[in-house]
Amino acid sequence: MAAADSQINAPASPASPAVPPVAPLSERTAFAVLGTMLLLIVALVLLLVQTTWVDPASATEAPPVAAEGGSLALQ
Repeated sequence: MAAADSQINAPASPASPAVPPVAPLSERTAFAVLGTMLLLIVALVLLLVQTTWVDPASATEAPPVAAEGGSLALQ
């Protein structure tokens, strides 16, 4: 029985390889990443505004009705 008990014990986990410390980013790199993110955010907001903008003069007009008998909401 003693031999069987010694086989049940799990082997020790292998030592993980040493990971070298990661050097911090330079200031120039950090500013480049931050500037790129801000530029992307501004570009996406401008794209969103451009695609959803409605001319105030056309906002008061009724939307055109299709020639097939009107919109689905009126049917």
